[in-house]
Amino acid sequence: MFLSKVNKKHLLPSALALAIMLTGCGEAQKAGGPQSLPVDVFVVKTMEVPVVSNLTGRVSATRRAEVRPQVSGIIQKRLFVEGSTVNQGDQLYQIDPAIYEAQANSAQANLRSAQASLYTVKLKADRYRQLLQQKAVSKQDYDDAQAAYLQADAAVKAAEAAVETANINLAYTKVYAPISGRISKSNFTEGALVNAQQTNPLTIIQQLDPMYVDLGQTVEDHMALRQAMASGVFKNADGKAPVDIYFSNGTKYAHQGQLEFSDVTVDETTGMVNLRAIVPNPDRQLLPGMFLRGDLHEGTLPNAIVVRQDAVIREAGGLSYVYIIDDKGLAQRSIVKIGTEYEGYFVITSGLKVGDRVISSNLQKIRSGAPVSEVKAEQKPAEGEAAAPAKAG
Repeated sequence: MFLSKVNKKHLLPSALALAIMLTGCGEAQKAGGPQSLPVDVFVVKTMEVPVVSNLTGRVSATRRAEVRPQVSGIIQKRLFVEGSTVNQGDQLYQIDPAIYEAQANSAQANLRSAQASLYTVKLKADRYRQLLQQKAVSKQDYDDAQAAYLQADAAVKAAEAAVETANINLAYTKVYAPISGRISKSNFTEGALVNAQQTNPLTIIQQLDPMYVDLGQTVEDHMALRQAMASGVFKNADGKAPVDIYFSNGTKYAHQGQLEFSDVTVDETTGMVNLRAIVPNPDRQLLPGMFLRGDLHEGTLPNAIVVRQDAVIREAGGLSYVYIIDDKGLAQRSIVKIGTEYEGYFVITSGLKVGDRVISSNLQKIRSGAPVSEVKAEQKPAEGEAAAPAKAG
């Protein structure tokens, strides 16, 4: 009985204190609710965004000539320095001309013989014409003389053509540079036998300034670009598309290129559309076959909805989303579709509208429906002012 009195004596104050504490907690919960998470906020806005396609490709020479012999023979001389620059018309090789000189002399002799025969036959034809008027010869004799004259005249023309052919072949023993440019190594040395039907060139000449850069663009991107330009979504300045060139190590090339044309067929092996840019190469930094990256400036996208890149969460499966703050101050997940990127921003094609408040910090702690409080809101810059990427909060 004594124990019961003691327990009741101590139990009453303890119960009273516990009731006071529970009452205070309930009032605090009613007053403030769950503690909100402080976050930085980016207000969705519009910008005029350059439309840039990041493409890859290879360099090729604007002019490339494979030098081949046009007559057969033994190479007597090589008249150029391998790897040097040659000019159009410079002699590169000398093929043994002896047999072609003999053929030219023979053709010239045949021409003189045919001309002599023509002279004799012509005199006879002229004489028979006069005798026919005097009825001293028959019409048949005159016709035979006239036919002989025509045959002799044709023989002379054939002999003249043979002389011309022989002289052409003789001239082909001197192999000249068809274009100006950088010449590669010689595939044949002095004493080598070459012929007009061979597939292996004597050497190759390439023009290295300017150069072509052949870039590959997917069919989907190419069609989307054409449709956007046709519908007026993109603005293109003067119909020109500049191309910035980058080396494989990321270094930007000093000279800007310009899009020359886009192919009308799709490469069946790669499924890509070929775009060709022409790029100045005064310092010979670009070499044929070099792998490069090209940023094609296709135009500008006015009034594009943009959001900071650090506010976008991208999952491995391709899903992208952001957290926005609704009217009740709660974080809500919004799935977005990303277009191009520009200076720290993503262009959003769907999922956001101008004025949406996008959370840009504490993203790892955010869950849909969680209360948040704005710590810092990035304001929209004045119209025409460049928008610089903001740092993550």
